[in-house]
Order: sequence, then C-alpha cells, then structure tokens
Amino acid sequence: MTLRAAIVTVRGVRLALAFVPEKTLEADMGDALLARLTPYFPGLPIMLVAADAGAPRAYATFDTSALLAELDLSNVATRDVDLDTPAPDTRALPF
Repeated sequence: MTLRAAIVTVRGVRLALAFVPEKTLEADMGDALLARLTPYFPGLPIMLVAADAGAPRAYATFDTSALLAELDLSNVATRDVDLDTPAPDTRALPF
C-alpha cells in the first residue's frame, strides 16, 4: 500500500499528514493505519486526512479540528510512503 504523506508545521507543532481514502477514517481502520505509519514518522504525531470528497476530514489520536482548519492542503508538498517496504532505521548508533 502506498500513500501520499507530508510533514508540516501548524501552530508551531510539527506533524505528519497521510492522505488516505475517507473509509479509513473510521476508528478501527484508522487506528490500524496509524500504527503502520508510526515507524515511518518516528516521534511525530500523525494525522490521517481525506481531502477528496468536499471538505477535508481527519482522524488522529488527538483533536484534529483546530489543526485541520489551519492547513492549506492544496500547497502541501507530499511524497509517497510505501507501507509494504520496511521503514528506514532512524535510530542513532550507540557510539
């Protein structure tokens, strides 16, 4: 599964956005997808965003309404994230 994703800063908070189909914004599917995305964005809060059908909708483990209202989704630079390949190892070496 490949998704478009971005890292943005809104209200001084740096977070990851993953653009998904609207059906994945339901709790069960959304939670599973957030868990799969976490290794690709270590340490960042992740917001799932469905922007295809009219007004954008979002799902996250935090309140998305204020942040979503301030995002200009038309000007977000995205990249593809392939969830079928392992996330890059971003851990620092112990020496």
